[in-house]
Amino acid sequence: MKKRLVKFFCLFLTVLLLVVWSYNNLTLKTVEASLASDKVKDEIRIALVSDLHYSFIYNNNKVISRVKETKPDIIFVLGDMYSRGMTGRIDDVISFLEKLSEVADIYAVTGDHDYDDEYKQKINNLEKVYLLDYIYRDIEVKGNKLRIYGIDNVYFSDTFNLANEFETPPQDRINILLSHIPSMPHYGNFGFDYVFSGDTHGGMIRLPFLDGLYYNGHILPKITYNGTITDKGLYEFENTGLYVTSGIGNYPLPLRFNCRPEICLIKIKGE
Repeated sequence: MKKRLVKFFCLFLTVLLLVVWSYNNLTLKTVEASLASDKVKDEIRIALVSDLHYSFIYNNNKVISRVKETKPDIIFVLGDMYSRGMTGRIDDVISFLEKLSEVADIYAVTGDHDYDDEYKQKINNLEKVYLLDYIYRDIEVKGNKLRIYGIDNVYFSDTFNLANEFETPPQDRINILLSHIPSMPHYGNFGFDYVFSGDTHGGMIRLPFLDGLYYNGHILPKITYNGTITDKGLYEFENTGLYVTSGIGNYPLPLRFNCRPEICLIKIKGE
C-alpha cells in the first residue's frame, strides 16, 4: 500500500510539473501598454515580437495569429529570432517574417544571436520588412510622423556615442529607437521619445517579491545588482520611455516560470 502511495505521489508530481512547465513555456499571452505623447494626433498601435529563438516546440502560426488580433499599424521585430549557430533555421525565420508582414509593415533589428550576414541579406530581399542596421526610416502612420532608428549593438563600450552615427532627432517627429539590448545609459539622453528592446527574457524565472532570477550577469539582481534593472515592462527615464518585452522563446533551455512567452501591443496616444 505504501509503495502504491509513493508511486501515485511521484506520478502526480510529474504530471503537475509537466502542466506547470507547459503553461509557462508553451502558452502565449498578449500584454498591452499605453504611452502618451503630445506629438500624437491619432492612436498608433505597435506590435512587438522578440526573442523567438525559432524552435519546433513553438506554434509560430499562433504567434502570427495573435499579432493579427492586436490589429497593429506597424510591427517591431527586436532580434534573436533564431539561436546562435542555428543558421539552418534562417529560412524558417524568413518565411515567418514574410507571413507576419502580411499583417503590417515590419521594422526589425538583429540581436546577439541572429546577426549572420546571410540572415540580413535575406531580410533585405523581403517586401514590407525593413532591417534597421544603423539607419533610420521616416514614415507616416495615421497622420503621425515617425522616425524609427535601429542599432545592432551586442556590446556597448565606454566610448559609445550615437552622435557619431546620427544627427539630433527632429522635434517634429516621434523618434523611436529599436535596440535589442536595453542599455539606457548609452543612448537614453540622445533625444528619443521611446526605446523598444528585448534580450532579457524577463529574467526567465520571476519569483515573488524578487522579480527576475537573472539580469546582466547577476543572479537575483534585485539583491545583488546596484544599477537600474530594466528586464521587463515599461520604464520612464526623464524624456524617454523604455519598453522591454520578455519575448517568446528561450535560450539555452525552455525554463520559464511566471514569465510566459508574450507578444506586446503598444498603444501610443495623444496627451
